[in-house]
Amino acid sequence: MSHTHTAKRPARRAKRASPAARPAAPTRAKAAAAVTTAAAASAVTPVAAAPSAGPALPPSLDIREIAGTFEFLRSAVNCGVEDIDASRVTTVDTAGVQLLLAAGRTAAAHGRALRWVGASSTLLDAATKLGVAGILGLARAG
Repeated sequence: MSHTHTAKRPARRAKRASPAARPAAPTRAKAAAAVTTAAAASAVTPVAAAPSAGPALPPSLDIREIAGTFEFLRSAVNCGVEDIDASRVTTVDTAGVQLLLAAGRTAAAHGRALRWVGASSTLLDAATKLGVAGILGLARAG
């Protein structure tokens, strides 16, 4: 009986590109420009039906829209806005909920509290599933 033995070879390491061949890391100015462009393209606008609620979150709070929503929330916190209409949210993922948590933490660091006015059932369900509805100040009408 013939037995063939193959020796295991160590895995080859991929060659690293020299620093000159690597693409340059984006500068802060380029990154800021990209975020500003995304914010300008965001669908964040005040809701006409509820002017007392202040500015409104966009319908989509997911990873694809996060840059524009981030800029919107940063501006809102910097301008002292505390009430944000959350009634239009129809799509939300974990990144969107994390962004709301971070915005709330930032507002608290400035001595303010964000209130998510009229939170949609979609937003409430996502925050509840993630166990942060109470932290965000969201509660089911009861």
